Amino acid sequence: MLAPCGINCHVCYVHLKKKKACMGCHGVDESKPQHCRVCKIKTCAVSHEVDFCFDCPSFPCVLVKRLDRSYRQRYQVSLIEGALLHKSLGAKQYLLKERERWTCSDCGGVISLHDGVCSECGKEV
Repeated sequence: MLAPCGINCHVCYVHLKKKKACMGCHGVDESKPQHCRVCKIKTCAVSHEVDFCFDCPSFPCVLVKRLDRSYRQRYQVSLIEGALLHKSLGAKQYLLKERERWTCSDCGGVISLHDGVCSECGKEV
């Protein structure tokens, strides 16, 4: 559930949908949004034989920088900073930090990165 670019798919609005939830970047294509099915970053990571972009000597490349800029502007989240934290902590510790960050304080549900709404109680954060 960790995409090559640094997105935590656990907190993606498409994964949090109740019906036909997406199972992340590495899951089957049927439930993915179209832009994820044709993702240039994922294709690049596969062609460079890396699981995560931070393992590539070109990190952060133009594609990652462009997506990072968009995510910082739209969602106040830096994919590059997240990727570097993931690299330094390891997946397990990184996901524990992410769980703390994206857990609703009211009900314990998951807050969507994309719309700031809790998956369980609907609270907007």
